[in-house]
Amino acid sequence: MKKQNQGEPRTLMIGLTPPLEGGSETHIYEISSRIENVTVLTQKNSKCKKKIGLPILKNPGLIKNLSFFISATLYSFFLLFSKKKYDVIHIHENLLYILAPILKIRYKIIITVHGITGFKFYENKFLWFFFKNFLRSADKVISVSLADKELLEKEIFSSKIEYIPNGVDIDIYKKIKLSKNEKIISFVGRIHKQKGLEYLLEAFQEISKRFPEYKLVIFGKNEGSYYKTLSSRYKNKSLIWKGFISDRKTLFSGISSSEMLVFPSMWEALPWPALLEGLASGRPVIASDLPGMRRVFKNNENIVLAKPGSSVDLAEKIAQLINQKSNAKKIGLNGKKISQEYSWSSISKRIHKIYKLFS
Repeated sequence: MKKQNQGEPRTLMIGLTPPLEGGSETHIYEISSRIENVTVLTQKNSKCKKKIGLPILKNPGLIKNLSFFISATLYSFFLLFSKKKYDVIHIHENLLYILAPILKIRYKIIITVHGITGFKFYENKFLWFFFKNFLRSADKVISVSLADKELLEKEIFSSKIEYIPNGVDIDIYKKIKLSKNEKIISFVGRIHKQKGLEYLLEAFQEISKRFPEYKLVIFGKNEGSYYKTLSSRYKNKSLIWKGFISDRKTLFSGISSSEMLVFPSMWEALPWPALLEGLASGRPVIASDLPGMRRVFKNNENIVLAKPGSSVDLAEKIAQLINQKSNAKKIGLNGKKISQEYSWSSISKRIHKIYKLFS
């Protein structure tokens, strides 16, 4: 066991973590695993080694998040008077930003914004007024999206805003035996309206007619009303619901056997880390043409961008990759090069530098 460096800033991260699915959950786990003196205030069944586990309800979606919000809020008041010593409190999760003004009384506050646009509080001027004031109370705000960074700089002191994207485990494919890619199209992510899965399923209806030998494999937890609606609406012998794969080697073995990966998100900063992990496989990736995407990737060079919410355009982009094998291979290899710039090791070093400002 590594001896802790007493000169290191003592940090408490707040947010949900794996085995729960999601980009912010993975982000917290990966960063906290790589930086010394970091404790995570999270749910009881978290995979994080150094944690304070709080009780939450097991219901999917909003109820689960609200139960964690209540537990974290109560613990925040305890922190104001506790003998526990931290230099920095690092808050994740949109609902938890309300804790910043409370914890600011005693601690330096960092907030990571995992995506603003598309969420209801941003569209509602009343809610946005309070939200941005919670952010203003932070000593530093990290945005995982360039688009969100630009928006936040208009609303908050620009000197507080730092762009640090999510990362990827670029070495994962070195640890598994790569499969020969099959006639498989894969989706990896939460089964949620935000991810736009219904448009991929609709597009696959057309793909199945034109290319009946292809299969669509869905990697994501089979639960909730949205999943039930989709699974009952789309019946296709070439559609495979794999569910949530907790073993990463098994998951990445499945990804490596795919001919392409599709991320048809309706809104979000970037569907990382799933998208970057897909790019790291060397397989071509199709993603929604969102502002965050256009700032990082070049369409038809290292990724293929499709119109959000259009199953017709999505089907056309999938068909193009099927028909143009050499171009698909080139896009996949270029995407793999891009993914090398976003290793979790490099991202954690950038966040660690911010922590050290407050030690």
